[in-house]
Amino acid sequence: MKWFILVAGLELPAVVALLDCINRPEEHFAGGREDQRSWTKWLVIGVALALIGVGYGIVLGYYFSVVRRNVPG
Repeated sequence: MKWFILVAGLELPAVVALLDCINRPEEHFAGGREDQRSWTKWLVIGVALALIGVGYGIVLGYYFSVVRRNVPG
């Protein structure tokens, strides 16, 4: 049971970023629909690699490129 909690805790940020990317309107992406599709593909890879820590780099890239760019103020 301890391993399940560890795996879920490592995967959760990457899965939330993937769901955010899928549900975010295409106007929030610099390149429109094409940029959204490419970020979705990268975040799927990030979910797969989150267990070894590499996926967090992809999630941080998504945060700084898309999420932080659309925050008002």
